[in-house]
Amino acid sequence: MVNKYTTPSLVEADIRASTAFSSSTTPSLAQVTTWIDEESRVAEVRTNTVFSSTIVSSTYFDYSGEDIFRLPQSPLLSVDKVEYNTTSTGLVPNWVELEEGFDKNYLVYTGEGEIEFIHGINAINKVIPRSGRKRLRISYTYGYNSTPLEIQKAVTRQVSLRVIESLLNTQANTQGGNIQVGTISVTDPSNYGVTWFRASRDEIDNIYNNMGYSVKTFRLTRRYN
Repeated sequence: MVNKYTTPSLVEADIRASTAFSSSTTPSLAQVTTWIDEESRVAEVRTNTVFSSTIVSSTYFDYSGEDIFRLPQSPLLSVDKVEYNTTSTGLVPNWVELEEGFDKNYLVYTGEGEIEFIHGINAINKVIPRSGRKRLRISYTYGYNSTPLEIQKAVTRQVSLRVIESLLNTQANTQGGNIQVGTISVTDPSNYGVTWFRASRDEIDNIYNNMGYSVKTFRLTRRYN
């Protein structure tokens, strides 16, 4: 399933089109939808992030014995169940459900995708997890409930660039007036010259940079579930 981080209507608004994309326009609605799929995937590759939620159920993890256990994905939307196998490797597992809380078994850091074992005094099962294979069994949800507005804006503008390029390539018009192909009409093509393309690409780059996707930064804060 391809995640879509913008819509044809948002692209229409971005380029100030007077009519909607359809099967009879150039570019067609199908073509714009394909570009949305492609640019949405580019956003995922560029950020190394999928901006949708994914449920992971009863997945086994080896545990090194450290206080901090890092799940393979982040951010987390929820950690629904953490279970610990109290028996040694090779024996029949005995799964004990652990409790989340400052005085219980563990804390969850949603932004970092981390679980910290704290051995709280008020936990029902006072378990100190030991290292071993398949020691943990965890159910959780990671990702995003909705597309961040910055990502929506970047993908929308990237698709808009492709639409304008398609219109300019189909009907060159340097004397003012409208660009019109099929029923798509874009007012005053002089607004979409070299300067606009350069500024748009810079804006897209700035969005990713300001969201912190261009470089890896040291964690300064933790966000609790």
